[in-house]
Amino acid sequence: MPTEKWSLLAGRNRAPLSPDEIRRATNTFLGLENTVNTLYDPTGRTVFRVSREVSGQEFGEIIFGPDIYPGSSVVDPNSALGLKAAAAHELTHYHRWTDKTALPDDSMEHLDEALTSLHAIMRYARDLVMLSF
Repeated sequence: MPTEKWSLLAGRNRAPLSPDEIRRATNTFLGLENTVNTLYDPTGRTVFRVSREVSGQEFGEIIFGPDIYPGSSVVDPNSALGLKAAAAHELTHYHRWTDKTALPDDSMEHLDEALTSLHAIMRYARDLVMLSF
């Protein structure tokens, strides 16, 4: 049974993605990190999960759904997180899992999410910075 962590909160996009939006999201993941398995699930939520092969070997993967794109909620600032930032956050969950720095205790989920966001900023800073001239 896979272990999953939903990190993108309520208020994100719920509308079905067009083929162009799916391709854009897939290319965003590949552009940031081309070694992490990603898969689109049109009815699912965006999640990093750890699954186990029949042989018992664990592997991490990111399943993304329509909520990989921002939503319109004004209550939750997380709803405005852009595609690239959301992808960087999920990829950082993968890296924290492989580096064994993810917090395993579910009671510390909010702290783990905050640390993941901070690590994402450091890991993908060059890709996330918006320059304006």
